[in-house]
Amino acid sequence: MKKFLLSFIAACLFTFFSNGQYASVWSGYPLGYEVSAGFATQNTPGYFWLGYLPTVQNISTYWPTNKNFFIMGAGSSSIWSNYQIFDSQGCSGPTSLVLNGYGVSAIETLGPNNLGYALAGSYDKACYFATLDKFGNVLSAMSYPFPQAPSMNMPLPSKPILVESYRANEYFICGNYESRMYVISVTSTGAINWSSYYSLAIDMMPKDILMDPYHPGQVIVVGETSLNPFDKDGFMMVLDGASGNVVNAKVYGMPGVMDGFASVIAGANVSPANGAGFVIGGYTEKPGSPTQSNPWVIKLDPNGNITWTSLLVPTLGINKGVIDIVQRYNTFGNYEYYALLNSNVGMQVLKLDDQGNPFPNSSPNALHNEFAYDLPSLIPSKATSISYVNSPALTADVGIQIFGTASNYPGVSSSYAVSAYFNGETNCYRTLSNIYKSTQGPGAMTEVTAGKFGSLSACSNFQILAFFPGGAINYPCFGLMSSGSNQRAMPTGINQQDELNENFSVSPNPVSDKALINYSISDNSVVNIDVYDLLGQHIISFHPEESLAGTYQQELDFNSLNVKSGVYFVSTTVDGKLHKQKIVYTK
Repeated sequence: MKKFLLSFIAACLFTFFSNGQYASVWSGYPLGYEVSAGFATQNTPGYFWLGYLPTVQNISTYWPTNKNFFIMGAGSSSIWSNYQIFDSQGCSGPTSLVLNGYGVSAIETLGPNNLGYALAGSYDKACYFATLDKFGNVLSAMSYPFPQAPSMNMPLPSKPILVESYRANEYFICGNYESRMYVISVTSTGAINWSSYYSLAIDMMPKDILMDPYHPGQVIVVGETSLNPFDKDGFMMVLDGASGNVVNAKVYGMPGVMDGFASVIAGANVSPANGAGFVIGGYTEKPGSPTQSNPWVIKLDPNGNITWTSLLVPTLGINKGVIDIVQRYNTFGNYEYYALLNSNVGMQVLKLDDQGNPFPNSSPNALHNEFAYDLPSLIPSKATSISYVNSPALTADVGIQIFGTASNYPGVSSSYAVSAYFNGETNCYRTLSNIYKSTQGPGAMTEVTAGKFGSLSACSNFQILAFFPGGAINYPCFGLMSSGSNQRAMPTGINQQDELNENFSVSPNPVSDKALINYSISDNSVVNIDVYDLLGQHIISFHPEESLAGTYQQELDFNSLNVKSGVYFVSTTVDGKLHKQKIVYTK
């Protein structure tokens, strides 16, 4: 029987069709397998997702369950590989296969030795960090043991989350252990720069981490915390990225209500009334209904003050709030948000305007503002993450991508990935609807004091090994939807040549390798420099930290950006005043 299944799985080769939208619905894993992360890749265009098994069999065969996690991709980012994790008792002596897992996160990155991806995961004894090249080969791996084995009366260690640091080849890992949060600053080889545990109220469950674009060197962590057993709030903690010291911490929510944060992004500057800041997705539990929650989307200014707060009332199914959120700039000159829900109807997405409300049905941007994607199965698809791809061509790669787990065969779980246009259209197992209602969300904010204590150590007697290439069947959905793609447009003003300004210039122009961005500042000025391509896609940011008045230069090395020849726009903000200039890059 095992031999038959192995032959069958090996024959189920993954097929990606670039001329149509797709749904990857089979990966031949037993029940318990779960997609843990997924995203659209940029450095190697395509899609990348990974799943894990919470229970691993310690047997010396290629039997499919003898793995800790699995990576799959499509397009240039295609990686089909299984991975096993080996650790040792007390970081010394022989290693043995880790037999459990609590989830894995991943990001796309660039670094030495062809570094293409970084990932972090956890199991009962430790969290870990690893780097991979773009082909999925392991470049480095390190574990960070927890102080003791988890207590049965405490939550299990959470899936760690990670983000690339403001310093090159460094990363921040964040997770939960024994109801306390930990953060680790590491190099690309896993060496620790600093680490610490944190406490807040009864417990802390971090859900997302972000480098603060408005305060260079600071790190934002959001999640949920319990002030008492009957009152849960969303929290936002700001850390000094160089030391781990707490800059400030705030909680958001209403007294006696179960609230929480799950995802944070840097919200764009749309207008003076709705400026820069953070957009956070989460949930607010309906009073008296512990099985049903409202999706909660809240906008904070760069200092954590509430700009707007919105609760949504979806028309499809029962949900437990937002688990991931992305932002895009649309063809109608506005920002919009796509909120992915934890729902019983499958992978459910809400399309929202720049105030966190559903687009009205009369809007040309709201052919549909509620989407659900699911397989015909007894177990609804469980959503994991959402991302998006912009392209000038109407292809299968354009639009939003949703990743999750489904079951479409008895006793088997599978990876499930759907590519849909920005209006939600796809001929892949979809239900399209319109949200008609939203209400004011929780508006209370309180500053709190967070405790910082302890540290973690690194253990190099730890291995992650790739083995037995994976395979899957893809059920493609052919054809493009006639309703079009609603492409992203360039941010307002970026395509305009700035008036001549003696305080700002870019030279040489055209440029074939390196350009210099010249700017003048007064004392203690805040400087932000951003580079965009012709479609408005953000390329790179710089955050100089000059403190004295004078004229400065920032080098812009196009060769290191791995971009094509073409027109780009340099946008520099000095103390709130925007300067912009077009620059032509020729290789």
